[in-house]
Amino acid sequence: MASDPIVEARRYLLLDEPERAQRVLERVLAEQPDHGPALALMAYARLQTGALDLAERDARLAFAHAELRPDAAALLARITMTRDPVEATGWASEAVRLDPARSEFRIVLARILRERRLFEPARVEAEAALANAASDDERTDALITASSIAVVQAPRRAEALRLAEEAARINPTDPRVGQMLAAAQVVNGQRAAAIRTARRVLSENPLARTPPYLAQVATALMVRQLIGLITIVTALVPFFTFAMFAQALGASTGSRLGAAVGLVCTVVIGVGTLNPLRDRAVVRAMWLFARQRAIEVVSVVTVAVIAVGYLVVALTGFFPLIAVLPFLSVAVWTVHEVKLTQLRPPAS
Repeated sequence: MASDPIVEARRYLLLDEPERAQRVLERVLAEQPDHGPALALMAYARLQTGALDLAERDARLAFAHAELRPDAAALLARITMTRDPVEATGWASEAVRLDPARSEFRIVLARILRERRLFEPARVEAEAALANAASDDERTDALITASSIAVVQAPRRAEALRLAEEAARINPTDPRVGQMLAAAQVVNGQRAAAIRTARRVLSENPLARTPPYLAQVATALMVRQLIGLITIVTALVPFFTFAMFAQALGASTGSRLGAAVGLVCTVVIGVGTLNPLRDRAVVRAMWLFARQRAIEVVSVVTVAVIAVGYLVVALTGFFPLIAVLPFLSVAVWTVHEVKLTQLRPPAS
């Protein structure tokens, strides 16, 4: 018995194979150009592949079918969101009007309102979506959306963390949940927790499924920890070299001993901080991001330069070099801190 092509197309879409779904739907539409369910699914498949003009055409054709209008309107909202947020708001509002009990329609509207920075109405829609959620998946989507709205509002950042943590309890393996949780932890000052969350998700998921923000957070916070600790070492080494070693043993011998201590500390900090890079999935995701962000590369190179500087002093006893290294590390650390604040929380 031949399988239902609509069921088959839906299965391909659930498996994240929109191209195969399109091939099935093309056969249906070749025989019945006005087949409503096929048009709606084709619009969704084309949205997934980025063919927005064709997706909009098919969604408008599907909207002509009365029984498909809520779903078609929600599709049109998603399709037009980047091109015309005002029009997208109208379509999403229409979907909610036609079927106010559907959580997914309110989620679409909330996300569009958030992108337009209309945070209060976006929050209202997200709360309504949460109240109407009929499954764990819908509840997870509503929680992620609500958290993504709260996370960009300073007074509501604690709420963003609470919502993200609730989503993590429901669906701890979803990379989108991990991304939102890491973002909420960052803005609430829980940077150590954020980097643990990011590393966990990076190690558990294929690179193709990993949201970029997780690699950003993992890389930036790891490098921040590295350059921050090294900056402290570079500030302490000249002091202890002069106060404890140079006066007692002589400038040359004292400088060498102080530099040797600095070199050991730098190596220990470097190995300890970069230890998570033993996980190939983590290192690959972080490297792909670091290549696009020069400050991360510069910071790691600076640590290497400082280590070489200590080695040179340990061999030559040239004390002035130790005195210069703190200024280098402080300058790079300061720039890195500024760049870190430019990392934006994910939309959802």
